[in-house]
Amino acid sequence: MATDEGGKTNEVTPERQLDRLWGYLKGFHAVHLAATGIDLGLFEGLHRLGGATPVGLAADLGLHPPYVDVWCKTAFAYGLLEDGGDGRFVLGPYYDQILVQVGHPRYLAPFFTGKTTFYAEDFRRYSDFFRSGDTHTYQAHGEEFSHGIAAMTAGFHVVVARKLLPSIPGVKETLDAGGSILDMGCGAGNLLIQIAKAFPEATCVGVDVDRHGIEAAQKAIAAEGLGDRCRAELLSGDEIAHRDAFDVVTMFEVLHEIPEAVRPSVIRNCHKALKPGAPLYIVDETYPSNLDELRDPSFNFAIQTGYNELIWGNVVPTRADQDALLAEAGFEKVERTMIANMFTAITAWKG
Repeated sequence: MATDEGGKTNEVTPERQLDRLWGYLKGFHAVHLAATGIDLGLFEGLHRLGGATPVGLAADLGLHPPYVDVWCKTAFAYGLLEDGGDGRFVLGPYYDQILVQVGHPRYLAPFFTGKTTFYAEDFRRYSDFFRSGDTHTYQAHGEEFSHGIAAMTAGFHVVVARKLLPSIPGVKETLDAGGSILDMGCGAGNLLIQIAKAFPEATCVGVDVDRHGIEAAQKAIAAEGLGDRCRAELLSGDEIAHRDAFDVVTMFEVLHEIPEAVRPSVIRNCHKALKPGAPLYIVDETYPSNLDELRDPSFNFAIQTGYNELIWGNVVPTRADQDALLAEAGFEKVERTMIANMFTAITAWKG
């Protein structure tokens, strides 16, 4: 009988299978608990007050004390809160960054509220879609959905603009000197704006097929006073006609959202839009290629994305899919790294 490194047997038993499923159920409840705390301002209140008793927290927020008491105790049981002494609860370490501080690179609150709102609405309809084979596309979800998705990735946009892009050889120097960048699938323009702020001399262009996203991007660009060198256009990737025009092209969480039949033309147009020797920078999920990879933790986020976005018509590409698209488009040098054990960062240079 096989054993793990701790000497425990790997035998499958009914108890272990039950424990696995109970753990999944606990995770479901933890997501709902966190979303409730975010929606009601419970985490923010504890952070602002430096900790509080349930009664004090309820009074501060105008909430029902017995319910807040149970919420605090459950959040403590789940490790989100800690004992602050004298009946007070405080946020667990780093949860101020993760659940309270909007714009922090670690901020994940919109992921939790998203799961209990528009994702939940989709999940309730999964059985119907499985029977019909219909889709409910990203663009069909509406304006509030577009803003919600933008909020989910806002913190990571700062990391891309301030850390990841400048790490690509030559990119920082080129953009600092007034170079140009195209953000393919710019959505509500968050990444586009962060890039414009990080590189004050650069010209930044974003395109997207989502009308709600482009309208939000145009408003945000105007509000930031960046209209002289930053613009967002309602345009699909296979319609772009730029030739040898950009020093960098970015695709952040976009490739898997492009219909498979259209992907080759989009990547070809990225190649055409780049100046010779310039890079395409893709951040996206990579789907497992075999059964072993389906159990590999490094693919967890890609598997989750593939299921969560199933009825949107999104298909997460495998590494072979990604490599084939880039090779067919004419990219000659391709490098890839993992980010946070979740995303694949691909840098592909035009010859």
